[in-house]
Amino acid sequence: MTNPLCISVPAALADRIEADAVVIRSARCAEIVKAFRRRGERIQGVLLESVDDDLINLAELPVGMFMTVKMHPREAAQIYTSSWMSDRFNLGVLMDIDVGLLQGVRIVTSAGVSVMLNPDEVYDTGELLSVLHYYLHEPHLQVPVEFFHSLFNAYLNNTPVSLEEMYPESPDTFLYVDALGRISGSARLACAGEFFGEVRDSLTLDTTCNAYKSLLDRRKNIFLSGSACASCEHFDVCGAYLRFVEKEFDCDPFKKTFEQIKAKAREFAEDLSSSALSGE
Repeated sequence: MTNPLCISVPAALADRIEADAVVIRSARCAEIVKAFRRRGERIQGVLLESVDDDLINLAELPVGMFMTVKMHPREAAQIYTSSWMSDRFNLGVLMDIDVGLLQGVRIVTSAGVSVMLNPDEVYDTGELLSVLHYYLHEPHLQVPVEFFHSLFNAYLNNTPVSLEEMYPESPDTFLYVDALGRISGSARLACAGEFFGEVRDSLTLDTTCNAYKSLLDRRKNIFLSGSACASCEHFDVCGAYLRFVEKEFDCDPFKKTFEQIKAKAREFAEDLSSSALSGE
């Protein structure tokens, strides 16, 4: 069975989307609540794009709803000023990759809230490996730090996973609608001006345009283009995701995280195997 198409849409446009799985997003809590009142049965989750609004308005949303809060690391302490949200919702934080990342991740995870690093907002990768060390070695960590957690488990269990799956952009599984009703594969692709449809009376996709087809056949196109990404030892994980928009993106900090996660998973698997053989 295939997963249903998920659509990320501004809360103000939620009325115009007919789909079984909709994620609404806004920086304004009242706008989110209004959209839920109208289309609650279709809303799978919420992306709160700012923590500067009066968050208590969100208390009208149902208990257990998937709620993601987009934050810069410097805003992390606000997770404590709204601690009721982690009790009410299935809460996670989407955190920009910038200066202060380690401290931001520490603060949020110490509040028992999971963190997903945001590949759409990469400004400074200087603390990426420090965050990985925290994830791998902090004994009191109780919640995931993604993408590290999924990748570690994939290596450990020999079950492939890629950035494309963790941060979906393929139009057969995920669509992103911008504030003007234009359709893209993700926020970063929309920012780059890559669109392949628009919301009129319904979703209208141009399945013949290059922007659409390149996403469906991303890996094939990378190989055919002769890109150096195709020969990268981490192509199985990245699949050219990191350079799909910005061709000169500095992948090295991410490559180092892939290498260290793989090595740690291998070490962990060997320890488990040794323990099993010794009967411990």
